[in-house]
Amino acid sequence: MTQPDVFQNDYLAVVELAHRALSSTEAPYCVIGALALGIWGTPRATYDVDFLILAQCTDPQPFLGLLRTAGFAINETWHDANPMAREVVLRLAHPTAPHFPVDLVFSLRPFDRAVLDRRRAVDFHGLTIWMSSPEDLVLMKLRASRPRDFDDVISIVKNPRLQLDLDYLWNWADRLGLQGELQYVLHAADAGS
Repeated sequence: MTQPDVFQNDYLAVVELAHRALSSTEAPYCVIGALALGIWGTPRATYDVDFLILAQCTDPQPFLGLLRTAGFAINETWHDANPMAREVVLRLAHPTAPHFPVDLVFSLRPFDRAVLDRRRAVDFHGLTIWMSSPEDLVLMKLRASRPRDFDDVISIVKNPRLQLDLDYLWNWADRLGLQGELQYVLHAADAGS
């Protein structure tokens, strides 16, 4: 087995372990970030799995218990290096693939509630997993506003298999203060066609 195959198998195993653990809770969750990008846009390399969970971060114990039972542990080194993130993100690792962390993003914000209400069940390598909708991924990436996020969004907008709900995008862009960013990526996607 080649090195890329080993990495892919490790990554898929981590996704499956985390998905199975989180599926056993009643709290809604979905995959966000680069893994969701691989479904809705142009895939790119990633070394983590991001899950959005509708829950208070002040009490992540139910999730931690489930993930610890599946073999995950908190990455204290990462949390010590990123103290501001501790309030929102919980980074975990599995001993079989410590190079592929799982990030749990906890939120009760109205937009994140909408993301979870609109999540979609998607086949991912034979596993049915909850993914953010393409529109919500666009908005999350525009909110992050890193250069790679704009490229990611353009790849989603240009995906010929998708019929994006522009009314939904503009509604939330107005509410989140992202009108300029949305206008930019829509124009850039159209100009690059």
